Amino acid sequence: MKKILVSLLIMITVVGKAQLNNSWIDYNKTYYKFKISSDTLCRITQPVLNTLGLGSTTAQNFQLWRNGQEVRLYTSLPTGVLGSGDYIEFWGQANDGKPDKTLYKDPDFQLWDKYSLFTDSSSYFLTVNSTGSNLRYSNAVNNPPGAMVADPYFMRRIEQSYHNKINRGYAAVVGEYVYSSDYDQGEGWSSNDVNPCCDLSTVLNGLNVYTAGPPNSVTFSIAAVGNAQFTRNFRVKLYTDTIIDRPMPYFNYLKITK
Repeated sequence: MKKILVSLLIMITVVGKAQLNNSWIDYNKTYYKFKISSDTLCRITQPVLNTLGLGSTTAQNFQLWRNGQEVRLYTSLPTGVLGSGDYIEFWGQANDGKPDKTLYKDPDFQLWDKYSLFTDSSSYFLTVNSTGSNLRYSNAVNNPPGAMVADPYFMRRIEQSYHNKINRGYAAVVGEYVYSSDYDQGEGWSSNDVNPCCDLSTVLNGLNVYTAGPPNSVTFSIAAVGNAQFTRNFRVKLYTDTIIDRPMPYFNYLKITK
């Protein structure tokens, strides 16, 4: 009886997740799947649509999906049937690690979501939706009132996302390292090992710092994890100033913003 109960609980959990992840699908529609492996502007021309049997579809009825979210489109013709020189255009994105977060034992164990653990390719799904409004970019007239004054400076974000190797996550040491079968703390893409002998350095060139900008306006964030059964201190220097100095023993991890 206990075995039957456990089996039923597992089945209910799996079915619940499937309904949640696929809730965007309308099973009365046909979806045309294609993949994109880099961040780039993408164009689907009318002759390509014609080969799929979509040549007579009106522009306003095209709809595109990625990761369960609708993707905003630009159509060279806002409404009506596309001509031979018309097209659909959108900003395509490579796959990242955001969909992986739900796999982790604790979502906080995912240190960074820049890269997927599985593939660089995102799956896109083109369909026809004739009911309701579909997300669109539209042309706008760039005609601001009066003279525009340039901003003296702006703030920007610079990221260094390491893609050297996959850190295997938490391990128990029982004569050898036996790694957790869960998606555990720190598992994912990382830099190479940082050893006591050698710092990991990143040089940021071309910052063009605006010296008259507001003081103390820099924010620094970092995520790191230990991958061996050692005690250690984790230290970060910005130029010659130590801005982080924390213990991070064994397989513990840190997410810090200063």
